[in-house]
Amino acid sequence: MAGVADLIKKVAAEAAAGNIDIPDNLKEKVLGGVSDSIFDSIKKTAASNGGIEQITNLLSGETSASSSPITSMATQIFSSKVAPKLGLSSAVTSTITAMLPTVVDKLIAAVSSGKDGFSIADIISAVSGGSGSSSSKASILKGVGGLLGKLFKK
Repeated sequence: MAGVADLIKKVAAEAAAGNIDIPDNLKEKVLGGVSDSIFDSIKKTAASNGGIEQITNLLSGETSASSSPITSMATQIFSSKVAPKLGLSSAVTSTITAMLPTVVDKLIAAVSSGKDGFSIADIISAVSGGSGSSSSKASILKGVGGLLGKLFKK
């Protein structure tokens, strides 16, 4: 998960730059909270009924980040669990959660381009914890099977 979490933090930092005034002493914790919220949302979605389809639809662009249940869940997780722990004001929390669709869009673009060295398979492996039966991983990969072809036009 660390590599994927670092990628999400990097993307969140790029999206926040110049848009959100986060105190320096909280910046790393806020970015970590954004990363954890998005990652937890993807993980919970993958484990839910129909979740793989939701992830596939998001990654393929069939569902926009702003209307995705994955982004909505990440917003809820950040607002209810992360922001209160950090003591963020409602205004800062609102600004950060409004930025989450942009972060998710940038994450999808980064994974799709491969420029950061991550693939959809890396996301799937991170979501599945890098463990589990090979049949469950095969099931997940089957669920996103045509996605790689769509993303890479092959």
